[in-house]
Amino acid sequence: MVSFAVIGIGMWEALKAILASPFKDWSIWWLLAPVFILWIFMELYFGKFKKEKLGWNTSLANGISLSWIGVESMRFLFSNKPDPFWLRFIVISLIILYGLVIFFLAFNHKVPGKIEYLLASPTPVYYLSAVTVLWGFGVLILTWWVLLDLILLFGVFLGLFTLLKKAMPEAEGESEEPSTDTDDFKL
Repeated sequence: MVSFAVIGIGMWEALKAILASPFKDWSIWWLLAPVFILWIFMELYFGKFKKEKLGWNTSLANGISLSWIGVESMRFLFSNKPDPFWLRFIVISLIILYGLVIFFLAFNHKVPGKIEYLLASPTPVYYLSAVTVLWGFGVLILTWWVLLDLILLFGVFLGLFTLLKKAMPEAEGESEEPSTDTDDFKL
């Protein structure tokens, strides 16, 4: 039987590896910075405008963002051929496919909005984007402990952003619908 100490040590070491991974290669910040900025501001936006829901156009853009991150990771994969090449190829291909499915469903309104918005909401898309960059670019080595921590961290981020959005005051006097008044566009 595995002791709690072994589990704790394994998870702690994996968490340290995850947190250190973005700093192993500073060039990945060209990809991570926009991902984190989009993710944080999307969550803040939906915290401020609580009545507003994710739209088809935002779902479409999130699908494109995830696919683009996957394509960049694939480019690195073919340029550098890190091990395990084929596992990375298959997983990154599935991530690109997921992004394209989000894009296709949003573009064609093929599923009910609630399902599309669940698939394309900021936390799953941008969390997966960040993990794809870290693993796809070889700065994060996946072990069972790292995988377990990544799953738990996803839950932590979901919880934190949910609490943040609930704690944020709602925008007062702000219309969530764009104005259709033509006077707004006169020069």
